[in-house]
Amino acid sequence: MQHATVVLWAGEPAAAYPLVVLAVLAVVAAVEPRIVPRDRWLVVLRSGLVRRVLATGVSVRIPLLESYVWIARGRTRRPLTVTARTGDGTEVRVAAETIIEVVDPLAAIQLSLTPVDLALDETERALRQLIARHDVVSLAALRTCTVPVDVPGVVIGELELGKVELELTPQAIRSVADQTK
Repeated sequence: MQHATVVLWAGEPAAAYPLVVLAVLAVVAAVEPRIVPRDRWLVVLRSGLVRRVLATGVSVRIPLLESYVWIARGRTRRPLTVTARTGDGTEVRVAAETIIEVVDPLAAIQLSLTPVDLALDETERALRQLIARHDVVSLAALRTCTVPVDVPGVVIGELELGKVELELTPQAIRSVADQTK
């Protein structure tokens, strides 16, 4: 009875070390390890669904199946500028700031991969509606306001209104003159 011998490596064993090192580096690069800092959450998605949320530590992912989304922890001050028409028909540009905080990343990531941006967009929409309910004089008198915005997992603070700009058109001048009588 004869036995067949298969030779997998015919060269010097020391010559195989660079290939082994390259293979190990390729595996490490493929799993793409991430260290999660304290100021962020790391959401790992598989096929668009949340697989896990990490607050701190090291995370590895399954190559080609999972992806990462970073979400800022804590409060972030976000500026916004809205152009809209007031209730009396005057076009105004309002600069404002708000504080947005993601308190539940699992709920926040369900609607959008960027929940802070979604909350900011919804705040801008609500501010446009608020502008439409006010006239120029009452809008210029507002300094802070709360707008009804509901984004799951995200807390939106009070809006601090800054500049209210308007173009001086005959209609705007008449509107202001009628309101100051």
